[in-house]
Amino acid sequence: MEIASSSAVTSTAQSDSDRPDETASDGQIVVIRPQVVENIGHVLGNLFQRIYHLIDRSTEGDAGSATDLSGTVRRLEEFLQLVLDYVSPHPPSLQYVPATEVAQSLARQLSDRIGCAVRVDAKVAADGRVLIDPGRLSRGFGLLALQLESVPANGDAIELKAIARPAGRSMIVNVVVPGRFVSPWTSESEMQWSVAEKLLEMHGGALQRKSAPSGEVSWEISLPLQP
Repeated sequence: MEIASSSAVTSTAQSDSDRPDETASDGQIVVIRPQVVENIGHVLGNLFQRIYHLIDRSTEGDAGSATDLSGTVRRLEEFLQLVLDYVSPHPPSLQYVPATEVAQSLARQLSDRIGCAVRVDAKVAADGRVLIDPGRLSRGFGLLALQLESVPANGDAIELKAIARPAGRSMIVNVVVPGRFVSPWTSESEMQWSVAEKLLEMHGGALQRKSAPSGEVSWEISLPLQP
């Protein structure tokens, strides 16, 4: 698999022997959790309230309201796409991908977002591979990257560790994010996280987040390794 850009995980053509069996699991569709439904209602309510307010300002002749309205509608469009990603029933299109390339793809997206290096300590076995939908997993990684913000470089770097746990046949990726890179936790970022979490779960994996008093945040991403 060749990583063509930070916005997508792409793959070279595979031989028939490399393709997953037709009976391979498509992962599990996550049910809509009550807190996610509540969050969707909260964000949509705020966005529509903002739109109505800007329309009123526009009718009163406020010249700057048109630009603000355009930006708010764009935020609404992006949020509705998140909602569709969360409730989408479409099964993933799965293929085998080397585990190390998945870790490198995540590192690239995070690096592009924050504007500094993301070091990868990949200890996944050379023949380790995961069964994923490259486009959907890349979407999840992109949403994780949105949890971060770019800051002036001062030599800091995020440490990303990718390890294999053969006993559990899992690929575990640990990401430790210094507090200065962490974006504020809002209703919209919470929705982004929920979608990323669902996309990992659809691949049989998991996503966890822990915060330290210092502001540092750590993520643990797991995906099942394939035989």
